[in-house]
Amino acid sequence: MPALASLNDVYRVHASTQDIIKRALRLLGVLASGEPLPADQLTDGLESFNDMVDSWNTEKLTIPVLARNTFTLTVGTNPYDIGPGLAAPDFDAPRPNRIEKGQAWLSGAGLGESERGLDSYSREQWAAVYLSTQVGMPRGLYYEPSSPDGRIWFELQPDATYSLILFLEQLLEIITLDGITTELVLRPGYKEALTTNLAIEIAPEYGKSAPAEVINQAIESKAWIKRMNQQPLTLNGDVALTHQSGWDIFRGPYG
Repeated sequence: MPALASLNDVYRVHASTQDIIKRALRLLGVLASGEPLPADQLTDGLESFNDMVDSWNTEKLTIPVLARNTFTLTVGTNPYDIGPGLAAPDFDAPRPNRIEKGQAWLSGAGLGESERGLDSYSREQWAAVYLSTQVGMPRGLYYEPSSPDGRIWFELQPDATYSLILFLEQLLEIITLDGITTELVLRPGYKEALTTNLAIEIAPEYGKSAPAEVINQAIESKAWIKRMNQQPLTLNGDVALTHQSGWDIFRGPYG
C-alpha cells in the first residue's frame, strides 16, 4: 500500500494523493467545494503528505503488511547488510526499521523444507551469545539498524547455504509528483486517517488550526487502523498451576 487499483475491487476505498490533499484543504476551509487545486498548493500538500507518511513508517502499528522475503546465506559469511540495490551475499530489500521475534525463520540445507524460527536478540543479549569464530546452524540474529543500510548478525557463522526467511514491514510509499493523480488502493480506514491527519499537518502553513471535529476524527481514525493492525498475543501458561486444561477470559476454566 499504496498500489494500483483493480476495477473489480469494490470493497476498498479508491483515491489519489491529490484527492486526499484537496479534501484536507477543504476541511481547513482553505479550498472551497469544487474549487480547483492551485499548483503551488498541490506541491506543498504533497511535501506535507510525504513527510507525514515518512513519520508513520516509524510507527509499527500504522504499517499493515509484513511481506515475506527469502535470502540465501553464504557459508562462513557474517554479518550481512540489508538495503535496496545490494548485491549477494548481502540482501537486496528495503532497510527494515526493526526485526523482531517471529519475523525471521531458517529453512533449507539440513532443515529441508521445514522452517525454524530464529530468536531476535536485544543488544544486551547479543553481547552474551555472539560467537564470532564458531560455525554452525544459526539460532538467532541481532539486527543493527545502521544507515543507510541495516546489518544482520548471526551468533554463528552459517555452516550451509540456508534460506533466511524475513517477514519485513511493507512501508507506506512516498509519492512522486508524477504519481499524484494515480489511484491508490487503500485498506479500510486509511483514507480517513490520512486525510484528517494531513489537515492537521498542513494547517500551520496556512495560519490555521484544524477544527476540533477534524482533530477528533484524526485521532480516532488513526487509532482504529492501529487496532486493526494489532496482532493478538497468545499467553501460554503451565496447566499444572491451575489444575485446568485451559482458561477462557470470559467464562473461566475449561477442560
